[in-house]
Amino acid sequence: MTLKPKKMLLMGSSAFKAELPFEVTAQVDWAVERGMTFIVGEAHGACRRFQDYLTSKGYRDVVVGHAKSIRYNAGDWPTRQYGLSVKERERGMIDDCDRAGIIWVNNSGVIAENLEQLKKQGKPTYLYETNTKTGETRHGPLDSGRSYRNPFYRRYRRRQ
Repeated sequence: MTLKPKKMLLMGSSAFKAELPFEVTAQVDWAVERGMTFIVGEAHGACRRFQDYLTSKGYRDVVVGHAKSIRYNAGDWPTRQYGLSVKERERGMIDDCDRAGIIWVNNSGVIAENLEQLKKQGKPTYLYETNTKTGETRHGPLDSGRSYRNPFYRRYRRRQ
């Protein structure tokens, strides 16, 4: 019996403008070596960096997830609509993956909600966390005992 390669979701903050750090590319390379399918977003920031990296590797087993329209597809890969809104898209991509690699900048509330969803579903997740104001970075597996939700963000979203 042949096992089907798993799906790895790559997503992150739109505020991420730097090159992918070694710690992140090492995770992507690990998944490439195992023949995994990548699900990657098409938004500005981290998703574009992930797409550009996969293109530079010549990797073809990639699906670009989107909501209403596609903004970026660096490798001319197949696309899949995961919903009509950003929230539906991200939830659909999370539901469809087996594991994830996430870049989180400045405690973004949207990414925090995604981290909580990945944690709730028990999906192995590598998190690269950075703060552009302090320059501090942390990376490693998602901590099942940590709350990634920002209380201010939850209050703000309730008002909308």
